[in-house]
Parts: sequence; structure tokens; C-alpha cells
Amino acid sequence: MDLESEAIEYTVSVRTNDIHEAIAKTGAALAALVDEALLSHEPHEIDEECEFEEFARDLLRVLTTHLDALASLEDASADM
Repeated sequence: MDLESEAIEYTVSVRTNDIHEAIAKTGAALAALVDEALLSHEPHEIDEECEFEEFARDLLRVLTTHLDALASLEDASADM
């Protein structure tokens, strides 16, 4: 089986002049993709260690924290 012929290409395109908006939208797209990957991940025993799940959850936590911070900055600048 040729993995490359079965590969799916994911593209994120953001059209803006605001770098903060571009980062926020790209981060949100990455978070959605990682979340989808976690949901479709192969089930296994609850006590079984899984490096992918650990990585994905850590990545989602970091992305969520930073996306929340970016949203707060945008809200603060909109109030000015």
C-alpha cells in the first residue's frame, strides 16, 4: 500500500494584513485539526500510555491558552 497516494493534503489560507489575526486563525485551524485527530485516534486501554494522545493534548492546551490570550488582546484593542 502506497501511503503517499492515500495522503490527504490540508491547507490553511488566511487573507489579512493583521499578523495577530493570521496567527489566531491559523492556530484555531490547527487546534481543530488536532482535536479531530484525537477523536478519530485508535481506541486503547485507558491505562495504556499513548505518546500521540499526550502530544495532542499538550498541543491543544498550549494553543487554547495562546488563542485565548490573542482574543483578549484583540478585544482590548477594539475597546480603544
